[in-house]
Amino acid sequence: MKKSKTLGYYDRYSIAGLFYFFWKAVSGKEKLRKRSMLNRFRDYQGLNDQGDLLALHRQINGLLEKAASEWNSYDYGEGYFYQSFQKVGISGLRITEQRVRAMNLAQRLKNRRVLEIGCNTGFVALSVADTVENISGFDINPCLVQIGQAVAEYLKISNVSLLTSSFEAFQPDRKYDVVLSFANHDTYDGNTKQSLQDYFLKCRNVLKTNGLLLFESHPPQLEGDGFKNVCTIINEFFIVQEKKVLSYGTFLDRGRTFIVGVRK
Repeated sequence: MKKSKTLGYYDRYSIAGLFYFFWKAVSGKEKLRKRSMLNRFRDYQGLNDQGDLLALHRQINGLLEKAASEWNSYDYGEGYFYQSFQKVGISGLRITEQRVRAMNLAQRLKNRRVLEIGCNTGFVALSVADTVENISGFDINPCLVQIGQAVAEYLKISNVSLLTSSFEAFQPDRKYDVVLSFANHDTYDGNTKQSLQDYFLKCRNVLKTNGLLLFESHPPQLEGDGFKNVCTIINEFFIVQEKKVLSYGTFLDRGRTFIVGVRK
């Protein structure tokens, strides 16, 4: 793949790169693309005199470009990182760190074996690595999985396992204490093939007795009236302990419903 102008600025930190990313941000017309480039500008500012981190950004931004050119699927990050990860200087479109706090993941996942469905770049999994026993995540996009693997290697995180798979094809070799289903019960791009009934049944079946489902909805405007049916199906397989609407982060974070359910 031919190196793009954007990726070229990660070979060596430069003022020209700063100006380029800022110009792309202010000249953009589409809301998410503008935000993506403004975040990239902020990320790039933090890379001055950070040789190893600059090299990591070169690697993972190259994988983002590979995903855009080779993977025929909806780009949730709009040419950028969908999830933030402050430990490696990524602002993201959604704020992982606030997400972790709003859901109290550090406490809920402490010393547990966890599965994350549709992990994207795995930044949520990597953010809770120091509290879980271990966490496995998978995503259908191999480039996003490789980004998470590269960041895990950079940070020397060994208890996070990321692989490429769909949920339909995923065959667990163990039962889990907790399953994270964060806006993956259906998808924009049609990559989710199973019914909602099959999806939540499988969530239940990969859990241990009394295992937890931690569920996050899509934004309310995307869920629409069909969300009542989603909640009804969750109640078939789980005893709902907690249900609340989250308010934190960016406009992509706010207004989503968070549910904690115990396996029936």
